[in-house]
Amino acid sequence: MKTKRVKIVHCKDVAKHLCENLDQQLNSLMCREIKKHLQECPNCTAYLDSLKKTISLYRIVSTPQLSNSVHKKLCAILKLKV
Repeated sequence: MKTKRVKIVHCKDVAKHLCENLDQQLNSLMCREIKKHLQECPNCTAYLDSLKKTISLYRIVSTPQLSNSVHKKLCAILKLKV
């Protein structure tokens, strides 16, 4: 029987995984390792709480209206394609 091995989870792995899988209920081996890490790491727990609060605020606050020039400047700063 082949056993799946997961590398040791580090804080950078948690941050990347959380951002890639926001708002999803996943139960993969990696997700279980992430959950285990979150139980032991106050920094990653604080990061997750911050993401949850940001998402919650984003959902309840209306979208501001930006002029076209301000929108372009913001996208340039964030290095997003317009």
